[in-house]
Amino acid sequence: MTTPTQAGKGFGRIVHIAYLVEDMDTAMAEWTRQAGVGPWLCFRNIDMAATYEGKPIRLKIHEGLSYIGDMQIQLVQSLNDPAEDTPYAAMRRAGRFGMHHVAYISGDIDADIARAEAQGWEPACRMQSADGHRYTYCRSKTMPEVWFEFLEEFPALTQMYRDGIAASAAWDGSNPVTDIDYATL
Repeated sequence: MTTPTQAGKGFGRIVHIAYLVEDMDTAMAEWTRQAGVGPWLCFRNIDMAATYEGKPIRLKIHEGLSYIGDMQIQLVQSLNDPAEDTPYAAMRRAGRFGMHHVAYISGDIDADIARAEAQGWEPACRMQSADGHRYTYCRSKTMPEVWFEFLEEFPALTQMYRDGIAASAAWDGSNPVTDIDYATL
């Protein structure tokens, strides 16, 4: 049996907090207006191969990234039809938007997933980017609303965090959003 002191241990520090949003532009503008967060790097039209609850899907999202100190704030707008089963569908169908998950950077994603399973978590969604890097959402078996993500560590991811943290620390409030069409990467 997993005890409360064992669950979620051994994965390092949380590196981002992710929020499911209804509209990316509105969400970025409100985070900037209300919390002073920015600048935002917004990846538009991400289309990623994934397996959700054992079934292959295409995960379609916009993703906005900014930082508060060294904590990444990730905004996710699902572009899939709400009727499609995705990691975001249940919240969308219920009309709920807000915190979705926290994330850890993983140096050994397979070992971390195995450790999470031993602690009572299930890998609910496995994603792979076009360049082959893997991301996995794990969900609590006893609290299905509680999710976390493993981000497979690779040099470009580490550099993106460093660059984003530096940009946010130096931000003067101008140019609050940089849009990148994911298809062009």
